[in-house]
Amino acid sequence: MHNKFLKSNKIKFNSGFTLIEIMVALSVFMVIMLAAIGSLVIASDAASKARQTRIVMDSVNFAMESMTRNIRMGTNFTCKRAGETIYLSTSPTPLNCDGGELLAFIPAPQPPTSTLRIGYRRFLRDDTNGPSGASTATLQSCDQTDTCTDIVSPDVDITYLKFYLVGAEPEQIQPNVYIVLKGAVKVKGVWSNFAIQTMASQRTSK
Repeated sequence: MHNKFLKSNKIKFNSGFTLIEIMVALSVFMVIMLAAIGSLVIASDAASKARQTRIVMDSVNFAMESMTRNIRMGTNFTCKRAGETIYLSTSPTPLNCDGGELLAFIPAPQPPTSTLRIGYRRFLRDDTNGPSGASTATLQSCDQTDTCTDIVSPDVDITYLKFYLVGAEPEQIQPNVYIVLKGAVKVKGVWSNFAIQTMASQRTSK
């Protein structure tokens, strides 16, 4: 009877965890938790960066949509080519171009004889916010008083903008504008490149 009681107590004594086993279990648990928290922080940072990139790119997409919408409804198109000067306060002759730097036209609902004009161009900013301290450029909308306004976010650098205009000269029928836009967006100090190409055709009759 006494031996049976001792055996029972011995079994109860050996059925728990040792201090070393508890320490090992806690160490493994802490490693797993640290890995999980690290993954959560990385995922949160990536989501935040993607959200900010989308916000900045929305301004670029909105500017392109605004340009194409105005082009479709515009008249009397002309384009500035290399070495040329166009003032929106004058009424230049409709002119095609292959890689123009500025596109100008009469916006709707003005008649083709109107002196009201708008134009779009790339304009170099007076800053050093670009990669390696270089200057950045913006996309501007200008009116007939030669007053221009930025239409993209300050975190956008327009590195390339060209207009390809056909159908503007008298012998043509319907103006078509092909726009090539390249640049970079800055999110959390990091620049990411983008490129957009689109085409707009005049919908109004001459």
